[in-house]
Amino acid sequence: MAEEFYKQANDAFFEDDYDEALELYNKAINLDATNPEYFLKRSATYQKMKKKGKESLTDAEKALSLIESNEQNEQSEKTLIKAKALLRKGIALFELKDYHEAKNSLETSKELNPNEKSLATWLKKTEAELEKIPKPTPTSPDSAGFLPQSRVRHEWYQNENFVIISIFIKNVKKETVDVYMTEKSLSVTVKLPTGSDYSLELDPLAHEIAPKESKYDVLSTKIEVKIKKANPGVKWGVLEGDDAIVGSISYPSSAKHAKNWDALAKEISKEQDKPEGEAALNALFQQLYKDADDDTKRAMLKSYTESSGTCLSTNWNEVSKGKVETKPPEGMVAKKVKLARFKNHFSFPKKKSCI
Repeated sequence: MAEEFYKQANDAFFEDDYDEALELYNKAINLDATNPEYFLKRSATYQKMKKKGKESLTDAEKALSLIESNEQNEQSEKTLIKAKALLRKGIALFELKDYHEAKNSLETSKELNPNEKSLATWLKKTEAELEKIPKPTPTSPDSAGFLPQSRVRHEWYQNENFVIISIFIKNVKKETVDVYMTEKSLSVTVKLPTGSDYSLELDPLAHEIAPKESKYDVLSTKIEVKIKKANPGVKWGVLEGDDAIVGSISYPSSAKHAKNWDALAKEISKEQDKPEGEAALNALFQQLYKDADDDTKRAMLKSYTESSGTCLSTNWNEVSKGKVETKPPEGMVAKKVKLARFKNHFSFPKKKSCI
């Protein structure tokens, strides 16, 4: 039934009855929302109706998502449909006056299907609009034409099986790109012509991935990383997990993998929370005392209190023979330690006769 509505919609489209075509495409999609061709045709209809740029863009992106998730199509067929979807996306972005993104989509479409005749027209129109935008003056010849770290941007979308991340850096050579994945992290390092590194570090990822089934492609306009979900069907709300800082910056680094400064900060915080001085001594005393037998507890209490805190022994046979002498460290003065200070922390063993 969906196929029948689709055919009727195509007839209406070719008769320039776009309102009728839109209504019929809607019916086809309501019955079958898994066919990317339906969304592409509706996207084209929105473009014919004008002032429907956002709707057209949404349908083009939906078609791209369906193409990536469809494992049944032949690769050649998949490539042609993807090229068509990127063309529709580029046209929609042009209508929305997002000319830089429109050019990216159109150029990627051309790489996939260079025989599409309408691409040349849309690329010329896009480049003409870009020419009207004032170009910033480069600060030095070396950096001309290359985006600094802070201006390199990335976007992502997902389908049932994959998360696709696009990093927009032009004219990158494949041998200068290093992609490293684990089940919970992704690291992308790109050697820029300026000599510095661009680094995208996602650690931890929001969900686990399957590194062996993931891949990446270096295109003329961007780097596309396609990571396979370990749990297909799970919808990712964010790329990074709960432990990651939202909006964290990827710093330039000459190292293969950037430092995890958040993890280092946590380690420093842990070190700062450790007890010191008398607090540390009391903590040690409590730990030893808690796991000791009665004789050891007696030895600890007797030696510590009689020596005014300068001696701690666990040998009851030795301690029971006489009073434990006070032996403060050189240059220090001993102070009397009262047994009462421990009553809130320790359970005292029953008294046992001793000298």
